[in-house]
Amino acid sequence: MSKKHHSELLADLHMHSTASDGGYSPSQLMEKCINNHLSIVSLTDHDTTAGVIEAMKVAKEHHLRFIPGIELSTRIKNTHVDILGYGIDPHNKSLLSTITFHQQMRIERMKTMIEKSNEQGLSVTFNEVAELAKGDTFSRPHLAQTYVKKGYVKDVKEAFDLYLANGKPCYVEKEDEMTPQEAIELVHQAEGIAIVAHPIFYSLDEDIFEWLTVHHLDGIEVYHRDHDDDAIDRFLKLANRAEVARGKKVFITGGSDFHHESFGREGENIGITKLPYEIGEQIYKAVRNKI
Repeated sequence: MSKKHHSELLADLHMHSTASDGGYSPSQLMEKCINNHLSIVSLTDHDTTAGVIEAMKVAKEHHLRFIPGIELSTRIKNTHVDILGYGIDPHNKSLLSTITFHQQMRIERMKTMIEKSNEQGLSVTFNEVAELAKGDTFSRPHLAQTYVKKGYVKDVKEAFDLYLANGKPCYVEKEDEMTPQEAIELVHQAEGIAIVAHPIFYSLDEDIFEWLTVHHLDGIEVYHRDHDDDAIDRFLKLANRAEVARGKKVFITGGSDFHHESFGREGENIGITKLPYEIGEQIYKAVRNKI
């Protein structure tokens, strides 16, 4: 990689591959990162590390700085909260055992959503969904894509709006989810640093402050495609307040949360979130000795 001025360098620390609910294989995703002139990236698939080694290999071949990652599903106060883990050991036994359990829970949830789909007149089989879920982690977008493929809806957004969003007829709650505190501990057991993802989705600022100051959460995803300037300012202030209270650095991170152009959110693309490169470099340096 030729040397560039920091103002020209780009980092994106939140993206998904076909190992969970993304649209590109880990290798293809890294190629997209290279083509989009990124310098530091992390693959953060939902509840799986299955794509990490493949992505790391391609990234290394192209001198792309790569951080092994994961996004763990948790729930607290009837709110779904995602915890990102950076610099994790993808072979850690505790991590693998836990995510295997939760992958099985996702399969059971998918079977129930398929039953509900059939009750709504949407004829879908588990095998049809499995053809689109190329990895081990089954998610609602896989079922939504099946609806699209069979002509029941025009796109993934309509599938969620009509059937799969919370409160819609085919939605099923996840069961036996970890708490954020358990996910934080699991990330640490896997030698990583734990970050709360896209906090704009939750109304839990004071809980996040407690996790940062009491439960050893390491940081906050401040820069995200769904965070406007006011949200960025809000979470920067929260991070600073927690840093003073704990007397220890609070990491801030960010990324596009990329899945795919056609079934991701409107305007979603790799590198679209303007994460200051220096912040990406801080995370990379913090976990480099663990990679």
